[in-house]
Amino acid sequence: MGYVERHLLPGERIVYRTRLHWVIFAKPAMLALAGIAIAGLLWSVAAEPPWLWMIGGGVALLGLVGCLVRFVEMMTSEFAVTTTRLVLKVGLISRHTTEILLAKVEAIAVDQGLLARVLNFGDLTVTGTGGAREVFPGVRDPIGLRNHVQQASLAAQPDGRAAPPPGLR
Repeated sequence: MGYVERHLLPGERIVYRTRLHWVIFAKPAMLALAGIAIAGLLWSVAAEPPWLWMIGGGVALLGLVGCLVRFVEMMTSEFAVTTTRLVLKVGLISRHTTEILLAKVEAIAVDQGLLARVLNFGDLTVTGTGGAREVFPGVRDPIGLRNHVQQASLAAQPDGRAAPPPGLR
């Protein structure tokens, strides 16, 4: 049972859920591959000193540790839309959570480059009323999350229509 399930309000249900995208492994994996290439090159070229190839091994080890950190980050991240709230949680030991009532979500911005559009990930920026702003990089299917927030917000309105801006009530 995840964070979102443990913290549901009475009568609240999950409408949509997503996590971080696998692309967060790209940089540490490239570092690990570069370390392996450096180790192999120094192993075959450098005769003196014989331990010089270990530099590449150290770089590869740093890349593998980075992959492990990203794996934990990916497995402990939760982005969910419920019938009443938007819940965003990242982290295991050092946890960062944001829970915003759907009525208090002012804007959700999605930043995607070409590769991000093709691979269906992006940076999510959530702005709540009062100017509270949270940025979550590398979210899987950010457009789907944004659409579900909008649909859930409309469903939460008594007449099914969007509420007027606060200054026009």
